[in-house]
Amino acid sequence: MSSHDTYNSSSICMPQVIEGQYLDQRRFMNLLKQVYGTSGGKNNFRVELRLNRYKIYPMDQTTKLTEVDLLDSCNKSMPLIKP
Repeated sequence: MSSHDTYNSSSICMPQVIEGQYLDQRRFMNLLKQVYGTSGGKNNFRVELRLNRYKIYPMDQTTKLTEVDLLDSCNKSMPLIKP
C-alpha cells in the first residue's frame, strides 16, 4: 500500500463472497467502484480473488452487492455445452 491510500484494515467488515466463474471481471470491478467507491474517486473496499471466488472486504457494511446487481452488470455468457 502506498502512503496516500486511506484504506484502514482495522475498519474492515466481514467479507462478502461471490462466485466469479461467470462474471466479466472488468464489469465486476466497475460495479464495485460504483457501489463502494467515494465521490472523490477513492475505493472503500479490498478484493481477493482465489479459485474463481471473489472476497470483497468493504470498509462499511451499509451497502452490499445483490445477485440482481451482478446478473445485470457483470454476467458473462455461459459456455455452450454441445451434446
